[in-house]
Amino acid sequence: MLNELKEILVSHTDTTDKISTIKLKVLLQFHREKFGLRSSNVLFPPVEIGSITLVDQVVLLSLIDITGARNILEIGTYLGYTTRMLVENTDSASIYSVDLPNQKKGTSEHFEYKRVLLDGDYNDDYLRTVQNQEGEVYLEGLSNDDRSRITLIKRDSTTMDYKKEVGELDFAFIDGGHDIGTVAKDTALVLEAMPRGIIVWHDFSSDIHSGVTEYLSKEIKSRYKCVYHVQGSLCAFILVGV
Repeated sequence: MLNELKEILVSHTDTTDKISTIKLKVLLQFHREKFGLRSSNVLFPPVEIGSITLVDQVVLLSLIDITGARNILEIGTYLGYTTRMLVENTDSASIYSVDLPNQKKGTSEHFEYKRVLLDGDYNDDYLRTVQNQEGEVYLEGLSNDDRSRITLIKRDSTTMDYKKEVGELDFAFIDGGHDIGTVAKDTALVLEAMPRGIIVWHDFSSDIHSGVTEYLSKEIKSRYKCVYHVQGSLCAFILVGV
């Protein structure tokens, strides 16, 4: 199915050196053709800073269906909203979610709200503090069966050997550290463990996090000629092994 998706995507993009932007409708039409009407399980979109939008959710769920993903990696657990969405919309896939170990830091109340929205590094510090304070609150109330398919890993994602520690991946969502060095290292490690599948990065075209956009526009674009950004979302993705 990935080969078919590639044909559709290529037919709706140009051959310029820029990241190829596709309309969400293109992805949804392909999904409808393959799966018909499909219900999904999502909570109301989260309101916390750093969470994904409803459009982002639709992109992720569409691509997961298309890959038939069995071994899914998420880098950046945060409060567990996306983790929960992933497990509740797959039948038996294993979900591995990586985030930094808890650190004793101050509380989020000490952060300046306006600066959180404007300064990328300050924003990341804020998100780490909130995660340390609140933990994976969105995973509360999951069924035992769903919870058993989630493995939370408290590690620096840039030190992981995914192929050895998790196994071969067919889907990855990279939404951890946003500086270009971390994005590059996370991506390289995921690629080592993914012979075929899809990698999605969050915060592409973000107003405050430039690392993802810079990395994809230069490094990944030179290696994978087709990098797709879904219009209206903060998601960009590539097809691996296709």
